[in-house]
Amino acid sequence: ALLDTVRETGERRNGVPFRVNTGGVVGEDPERFVERFVGSGLVATGDGDARRETLVRTVSVSLMASDPPTFERVAGEDRFGEICAFVCSLAEAGVHVECTAVEHPEVDLEATKKLAIGMGARSFRTRPWFP
Repeated sequence: ALLDTVRETGERRNGVPFRVNTGGVVGEDPERFVERFVGSGLVATGDGDARRETLVRTVSVSLMASDPPTFERVAGEDRFGEICAFVCSLAEAGVHVECTAVEHPEVDLEATKKLAIGMGARSFRTRPWFP
């Protein structure tokens, strides 16, 4: 559905940047998903100038913490490894990845940023935490 929207928008207008906000892939191998996603031809990869093309230009992944126990407490799910594999697969495919984390009292934001950048994310941003 997402890629259909990108494709249909591209048929009508050039240069529409799409940004995907996600918590990762559920129920599918992250590498397999990234292969299909990037292979669609509707996702910008590398550092080329894609301003005139309608493509997914950024994938923003919610990386809730820098370690599995904190991730599970904050996110309420045991998917730390899957999220990290997803970020790595996207980055290795040349996709512009941004990771985000919430300003939760238990989260070491500097360590989470270091992990994100180390996995290949090009940027890191924090979001407010609402208890």
